[in-house]
Amino acid sequence: MTVYQMPFTELQSLKGLKQVEARLRELSRGSDPLTPQFSNTVTIGGKRLRPALVILCGSFYPAVHNELVDVATATELIHTASLVHDDIIDHAAYRRGRATISAAWGNQQAVLYGDFLFARAFSLLTKHGFSGILGKMTHAISLMCEGEIQQSNLLYDCKIKEADYLAYIHKKTAYFLAACCAAGAEACGLTPSQVKPFENFGLQLGYAFQLTDDLLDLTGSSENTGKPVLQDLREGYLTFPIIKLLRHPIYGIRTHNIIDERQFTGENVEFICRSLQESGIIEETYHKARTLTARAKRNLDKLPLKPARAILSRLADYVVRRSY
Repeated sequence: MTVYQMPFTELQSLKGLKQVEARLRELSRGSDPLTPQFSNTVTIGGKRLRPALVILCGSFYPAVHNELVDVATATELIHTASLVHDDIIDHAAYRRGRATISAAWGNQQAVLYGDFLFARAFSLLTKHGFSGILGKMTHAISLMCEGEIQQSNLLYDCKIKEADYLAYIHKKTAYFLAACCAAGAEACGLTPSQVKPFENFGLQLGYAFQLTDDLLDLTGSSENTGKPVLQDLREGYLTFPIIKLLRHPIYGIRTHNIIDERQFTGENVEFICRSLQESGIIEETYHKARTLTARAKRNLDKLPLKPARAILSRLADYVVRRSY
């Protein structure tokens, strides 16, 4: 299978991920009557990118297998908990083709279930005494919250700068992927200097992943992404391509007016999509994402020649070619 054809589902064949799935089924439900009904949020769908990164980065050196599986499981629990809370903030009705907990059961239940998943993740990490990994994960969660606060303060703000955007995607996405890669390496007992290439790989991959996500909001199909085209923009999230378009000498003024006046009519949406293509901004953004993945892959040169190294390289290339 070539790099650009690699689907996230292929990661399911990784040793350890089937055990992660079993742990997720177990830990996403309590002894009460309701959490089992919420657990589909965790167990059905999802790319499993974060636990896959833990497993892959933990396979270069010997690690206790069940401990590595628990660390990988914890990262997916944290990720899903953050999505449950995000759906409340975004008033999202659907996630992965199913009604969100907040839409079906109310915000109170969703907040509590998200907290439940965070607690389950922390218990896994403390169980094995991974204080360093726990510190990284709790720092990642605090950064996610900071990023959400920063992003929500910039909704529909046409004065937003590229630096603002990069600052909050570092907090919302990139650092957590870096922490997942570092967690896999730390589970092997590596020193901080040995962990650094793994962490740097994840950080650059995280930037590229978010840029591609933002492009899919503009160019992807609703069938693949699960949401309408330009949904992020309609909700006020001004991503990298839109920031570039706002500065464009030909298309910038009309784009500014559309966003300022919240006039996301069919004609205006078509104008923005066409302008992004005609201006070359779509290709420029893809080029930036490819540059970031190349930078990520340079860190792999410092790692032993193991099968995981080739898989991580292929995964980095696929991140910028995916359609969902």
